[in-house]
Amino acid sequence: MARRRQEDEEVELNLAPIMNLVMILIPLLLLSVVFEQMGVINVSAPKLSVGPANEQPNPDEEKKLNLTIGVSVSGFSLLTSDGKLSPLSGCDNPDVAICTKKGKDVAAILSEVKSLRGKYDSAPNDANRVFIQQSDDKLQEAIEAYDWRRLYNTLIEMKQKFPDEKLVNLTASPNVPFEMIVKTMDTVRYKLESPNENGTFDTDEKFQLATYKETSAGDAPYAELFSDVALAVAN
Repeated sequence: MARRRQEDEEVELNLAPIMNLVMILIPLLLLSVVFEQMGVINVSAPKLSVGPANEQPNPDEEKKLNLTIGVSVSGFSLLTSDGKLSPLSGCDNPDVAICTKKGKDVAAILSEVKSLRGKYDSAPNDANRVFIQQSDDKLQEAIEAYDWRRLYNTLIEMKQKFPDEKLVNLTASPNVPFEMIVKTMDTVRYKLESPNENGTFDTDEKFQLATYKETSAGDAPYAELFSDVALAVAN
């Protein structure tokens, strides 16, 4: 009877070793997690308004800049309340104010990027990574073909004439990739630390190495250039 009584007794599991193992694994799992960093740019959508077509501007109202920047494979076009800016010195394309750098065919480069990206899905994994790297390199080549320093210097000069202006309308051609639009936003939103008193840059090297100009005024962490970006539709 004693032996039967021992067999009927319930055996309690010792969960302490399992609990200890779980406590050890949790920090290891957290240390192995890779967090994706995402940047967010606040932009405004285009707005439509209805009003009289023959409405006359108020002469007492302060003149506004009404800046619009167009991005195309040929360069940057700039439109203000005074009209479209003529091509700057060294730019022989009447459709834009700031041409791409000499000897750079951005349309051909972007065509290569599109072709490489079209091979992603049909290629094996190893070849896929090669196509991605090649397309990224080509895209960077297209971005570097634009004269970002000259665009920035032109905007600095406009800001000096219209210090209270923050709004800029941004348009782009259909064949301009999204990365190019983001690069344009980064260029127009904040001022950079410049060695010159007027805030411009003399060389591309100094411009590329410059950091954002910090400020304690307002809510923005950096000195604003044209920080209120609105996406517009090119006509």
